[in-house]
Amino acid sequence: MVLELKNISKYYGDRKILEIENLKIYENEKIGIVGQNGSGKTTLLNIISGALKPDTGEIIRKQKIIYLEQFEEINNENLNLSGGEKKKKAFNQKILRQTGILLIDEPSSNLDENGIQYIKKELKKYNGTILIISHDRSLLDEICTGIIEIKDGKVKKYDGNYSSYKIQKEAEIKRQQFEYRQYIEEKNRLQKAIMISKNTAKEIRKTPKRMGNSEARLHKRGVENVREKLEGHTNALKTRLEKLEVKEKPHTNSQIYMQYQTETTIKSKIAIDIQNLTLQLGKKCLFENASCVIKTNHKTALIGENGVGKTTLINEIIKNTNKSIKINPGIKIGYFSQDFTNLNFQKSVIENVMQDTNQSEKVVKNVLANLLFKDKDINKKIENLSGGERVKASIAKILVSENNMLILDEPTNFLDIESIESLEKLLKEYNGTILFVTHDKTFIDNIATDILLIKNHKIIEHEGNYTSYLQYQQEKSKKKETYTENNKLLLDFKLSQISSELSVTKDEKRKKELEEEFNRLIQLRNLTD
Repeated sequence: MVLELKNISKYYGDRKILEIENLKIYENEKIGIVGQNGSGKTTLLNIISGALKPDTGEIIRKQKIIYLEQFEEINNENLNLSGGEKKKKAFNQKILRQTGILLIDEPSSNLDENGIQYIKKELKKYNGTILIISHDRSLLDEICTGIIEIKDGKVKKYDGNYSSYKIQKEAEIKRQQFEYRQYIEEKNRLQKAIMISKNTAKEIRKTPKRMGNSEARLHKRGVENVREKLEGHTNALKTRLEKLEVKEKPHTNSQIYMQYQTETTIKSKIAIDIQNLTLQLGKKCLFENASCVIKTNHKTALIGENGVGKTTLINEIIKNTNKSIKINPGIKIGYFSQDFTNLNFQKSVIENVMQDTNQSEKVVKNVLANLLFKDKDINKKIENLSGGERVKASIAKILVSENNMLILDEPTNFLDIESIESLEKLLKEYNGTILFVTHDKTFIDNIATDILLIKNHKIIEHEGNYTSYLQYQQEKSKKKETYTENNKLLLDFKLSQISSELSVTKDEKRKKELEEEFNRLIQLRNLTD
C-alpha cells in the first residue's frame, strides 16, 4: 500500500463534496477517477497532493507525490507553442526521471490523436502508481487497472479498466432494480395485510340482543380474544413494515423520444458537395484541390491532426460563400461552437432551449433530462452554469431546433463521461445529418457512419467508424507490404537473369542495353527498401 485515506470529509460551505471512510491505493496501480462535473474529482487529487486540506480525516502517503494539474503552465519557459504542445511539454517535465505517485488531471485535453497516443505510451511505461482524471474512455481502457467512482460525495473503487467498470455498474443497477421491486412488493403485501387485519377486527359481530347474560358474557369474551389476536397480528405486521429495509429507487434516465420532423424533404443523397477546394491560412496551405461529399442523414466525423484545417473547413461551410462548397438548398444547419453564441446568458436553460423550437415542452424537458439536467437546474440562468452545463444547453437547443443538419465542433470538451455517453444516445436517435469534430476516439466509434480525414492538404473519405478506418488502413498497409515484397522478388529475379546474360554475351550493343536495364532495375530495387 502506498496511499491511504481514512475518514476524510470535505465541505464547500454547507455542501459536503467528499466523504471517504477508507480508500487504499497500492503500488503500481493505475487508477482512473470518474464522476460527473463538480462531483469532487479534482478536489480528491488536491487533497491527496496536499494542495487542499480535508475538514476531517487522515492521509498516509508512503511515496513522493507528483501532480500534473489540468491547466498547469510550463516552468521557466516562454515558448510559442500550441495548447497540445504545452500539454506534452508540461507532461514531460513532470514525469521525466521521476518516480512516485503520479496524479494527472485531464492529460489528453487539447491533444490530437498523435498527442493522445504519445501520452498513452508514456503512461504505460511509467513505473509507479497513477491516479488519473480523464473523460477519454479509450485511455482509461488502455491504461487503468482500477476505477474510482465519485457519486453524491461517496467514493467507490472497482477492479479493472473502464469497460469492466461499466459492466459492473450495469450489474449493480440491475441488482438494485431487482431489490427495489422486491421491497415494493413486500411493502405493498404488508400494507394490504395490515388493512385486512384491521378491517377484520372492525367487522367482528357485537353481542346479539337476544342472548342471555351468561351467553353474552361468553360471546363478548370470545370476541375480545379474537380482537386481541387480530390486533397482535396487526401490530406484528406493522413492526415488520417498520423494520423493512428501505431500498431507494435506482436513478434511470428518461426514455428518449426525439419527435423530429423536417419541414423540407431532402431527396438528394448529398447534403454538402466539396469539389477542388483550395484554402490558405496566411502563408500556410490547408487545402489543395480537396474534394469530398457529406451524405444526407449520415453522421460524419471530421478528423485530423491539430492545425490541419478542421475548424477552418467548418467555418467555410457555415459562411457558405466559397464556390467550391455547394450546400443542398434543403439543408438547414444548426451549429455548435465553444463560444456559445446561440445562448442568451440572461435567460434560463429552458427559456433558451424553447426559444427556437416547434417541439413541445415535454420533448424539450425530456432531451434536457437525457443530458442529465435535473428539474431544478433547467430554471437556472446560463450565466450561472458550469462550462459543461453550457455545452449541454447549447447542444440541446440545436437538437430540438428546426434544423435538419448539425455541425458540432468539439462537443465533448468540458463534459464528464456520463454526459458524453448521454449525448451519444441523443445523437444516435437524431435522424438528420451530422458533421462533427472531436478527438474522442470512442465517441467517433459510437456515432460515426462516415469518416473524413484531412491529410496532406486533401480530404480522405471512408465509409464506416474510426475502428473500421484503422482496420482498412492496416489491411492497405499489409497489401502494400506484400506488393512491395513481391516486387523485390521479381526485381531480384530479373537482375539475376540480366547478370547471367551479361557474363556470357559478346555483342557490345546487347551488352550496353543489358547494362542500362540492370542500372534501371537497381534503382527500382533501392526504392523498395
